[in-house]
Amino acid sequence: MAVHELFRRYPELEKVPIEPIASLPTPVEQMKGMRDATGLDIWVKRDDASGALYGGNKTRKLEFLFGDAKAQGKREVWTVGAIGSHHVLATCIWARHLGMECSALHFPQPITPHVIKNLKALSTTHPKLTLIGHKTGLPAALFKVKLKEWLSTGENIYYIPGGGSSPMGAIGYVNAAFELVRQFEELGEPFPEIIVVAAGTAGTYAGILLGLRWLGLSTRVVGVRVVERFICNKPMVVHLANQTADLLRSYGAPKVPSITMSDVELDHNQLGEGYGLQTPQGLKAIELARETHDLTLEPTYTAKAFGSILSHQKQWKGKRVLYWHTLNGADLTPLVEQYDPSGLPDSYQDFLEGA
Repeated sequence: MAVHELFRRYPELEKVPIEPIASLPTPVEQMKGMRDATGLDIWVKRDDASGALYGGNKTRKLEFLFGDAKAQGKREVWTVGAIGSHHVLATCIWARHLGMECSALHFPQPITPHVIKNLKALSTTHPKLTLIGHKTGLPAALFKVKLKEWLSTGENIYYIPGGGSSPMGAIGYVNAAFELVRQFEELGEPFPEIIVVAAGTAGTYAGILLGLRWLGLSTRVVGVRVVERFICNKPMVVHLANQTADLLRSYGAPKVPSITMSDVELDHNQLGEGYGLQTPQGLKAIELARETHDLTLEPTYTAKAFGSILSHQKQWKGKRVLYWHTLNGADLTPLVEQYDPSGLPDSYQDFLEGA
């Protein structure tokens, strides 16, 4: 049975709708091998272990989002992401598991073996997919498709923003922050002075930040921007965190703080040449994490987040740093091996055949 620390501390929040699909709590480990390699005391929060069918940071958000969808009587979820999106894949896998339909708007990203693997796994869920030309065309495309669906069967559709980054989804990471604090209390270890996590649509980051401030902790929470600045920036993080705080207050949560610009710390130096493109620092992070802790990173999110820690070795010397690992750790090999070409639109075959 999953343990939701937020509900344990505030029983009145059990009114928040939830579909308990996450495997919680996820482990916390000290990366002892990294001390020799970097001189830093690095810990890792293993959210790769957050779900049996699909883990990573998406599952924590999705259990609240699917709970809300079902509470509203919805039978289909709509979402958006890049063609290799972990969020789209996680949403479709869990939707099928829960007996719901799943649709997504996709935009291109650099084709890598990791993207191909995700697409093949996605095909087994037979989602309804719409491919658009570029992220900047997303709002118009979303409006047209959503309007068309709303005019027909819109009352049955629940929209999930990219990355699951809505106030309801971010509650999953408020809970995660509470969980982490309890784990360090039980370990009898000092709480980290710095937490580092990848920041895309920033729901994970906003939830952690709000949760820690709610608990009265001044821990630095560094979001490593892995997308363009117009998608992830301080005002957007503050807005999402405060919308989440408002939602929690509406359910009766006491003394939820407001987040200000001064609370938000983003590292804008790890993106490299663009979303989905590997960086030298990220490649170094992949190798070090594998060699010292048998931890798997990927180039788009987690390698850049861990790369931020490596880039701050001198500044953070003597600090206890926690890296929040957001990559799925569930084995997708069975799904990839069941790749079903009929589960993807014809236009997607170009990606797969080209690879």
